[in-house]
Amino acid sequence: MWIGLVFNLCLLLLPAAAAGVFIISRDRLYAYEYSEAGARSIIDRVEKLNASLIQVDFDRQRQWDNMVAMELMANDSSAARGFLLSGATMLPPRSAELLRHAASEGAGDAAIEVAALQLLLPGTRERYQANVQLLSLRPNTATATSTPAAATLADPRDFELMARALLAELETDPLQFVLTGFSLGLAGDMSARMNDGAVALVAAARREDFPEQLATELRTLLAQAMPVESFRTAARLSAEERGQPGDFDNASVAFAASVNQEAAARVRALLAQIGDISAATSPVAAETLLTHAATTNDFTRLRLLALTAGDRAAAAAKRLPRDGRLLLAARGELTFNRDLTLALAAMALSIAGMLAMILLKAFQGARDGIRRLNHEDDPEYEDSELLEISTNNWRPL
Repeated sequence: MWIGLVFNLCLLLLPAAAAGVFIISRDRLYAYEYSEAGARSIIDRVEKLNASLIQVDFDRQRQWDNMVAMELMANDSSAARGFLLSGATMLPPRSAELLRHAASEGAGDAAIEVAALQLLLPGTRERYQANVQLLSLRPNTATATSTPAAATLADPRDFELMARALLAELETDPLQFVLTGFSLGLAGDMSARMNDGAVALVAAARREDFPEQLATELRTLLAQAMPVESFRTAARLSAEERGQPGDFDNASVAFAASVNQEAAARVRALLAQIGDISAATSPVAAETLLTHAATTNDFTRLRLLALTAGDRAAAAAKRLPRDGRLLLAARGELTFNRDLTLALAAMALSIAGMLAMILLKAFQGARDGIRRLNHEDDPEYEDSELLEISTNNWRPL
């Protein structure tokens, strides 16, 4: 009886496992942050994904060359470099060994790029050198020190045009309007990295392969950060004194007055993550990587992929199906706190108790079975049993 009691108590402790999952989610203990120790393993996984794109095994080098050439023709230098750097897993063994040897010399991706160039066909090599800045030349070029003007959504004229459309048409999609307001600083301070993220997000949202579930989540979050109905009401009230509701002066004041700062902070954090992806790869690559996300929670994984695998991840994102394989290549690290440690200890104790009870019952059952088998072969046991029965039934006259 006491065994059943202990077993039931262990069952009551099992919800500690669910509590552990809740604590990890609540305290964000599972983090996808860059680390030197995990970078190499993520790069290896992304390169293997790129290698899976090779369809015909006997002509791997020609297919690899074609992939690089196709990205060059599409003016996507990030994806072209990504396939070039993934040659160690995409190429036949002999050619791949040359790239591994170049990597072992310690010069990193710059040495791999130079070695891989020698394996390209002459036409592809010339096109690559003409259109893609080599990693080994970056520190010595003028473009490395002077950054061109980045694209931005912070245009007051565009904001005014979208404000008028939003006030006139109730069905107007407010996503770009809200992000333009953010870029103008109407919802709080915006860094250059956040602005880059807003540009990439607007471009990604226009793509046909942008996940509908992700688009719905983003629109919900933006609606919380800047409720459109509140904006319309505030703009019309502001216009009672002067001008039209859609004028920039009225619309900008109404936008700032309608912002929910808590939700706006979450939006800025997401935009910063997208900006990091864009900086680590390219704006076009950031757009493509976003199409592999199912929810905004996946942005942390995409950021880790961009920071570690860089152009390799850009190449994989462009050719791989949106089936979650690319996201699985990014694996984070779990941090333990007191609550999680207690929950895991309770779970381990309950599982150990349940296993102990099961083993004990199995041992007792086996022991009783062996005793019965031994007694069946013992004639004295049978006689004594019969004698005992007959003795119990005997009554004097």
